[in-house]
Amino acid sequence: MIDVNNIGLIRNKSKIYKIIKTIFSKSYYFFVIVALLLLIISTRAYITKIGYELAANNEISKEIKLENKILHSEISKLKSNSRLKKIAQKNKMKFPKKEDIKILIYE
Repeated sequence: MIDVNNIGLIRNKSKIYKIIKTIFSKSYYFFVIVALLLLIISTRAYITKIGYELAANNEISKEIKLENKILHSEISKLKSNSRLKKIAQKNKMKFPKKEDIKILIYE
């Protein structure tokens, strides 16, 4: 004789599996869409972060270039002949005359 109780259990399990399978197949698309949206949002956030870092680096670069120009102008000022002449006169130095210059011929 066939045991009816066992058949009912198998049937109930298969119904549960079918229900889970249909729910999962429908929710599978939902999970894929949510995952793609999260990927897009995180990519946009990363791009925005890099943009802010780039803007900050550009500001630092501008400041450094300005400081570099200031330093170059200071170097030019320090190398100027009029400044060197004033320092030489302050230290009682004179420009050599033609008779003070001796030419050595190296053979």
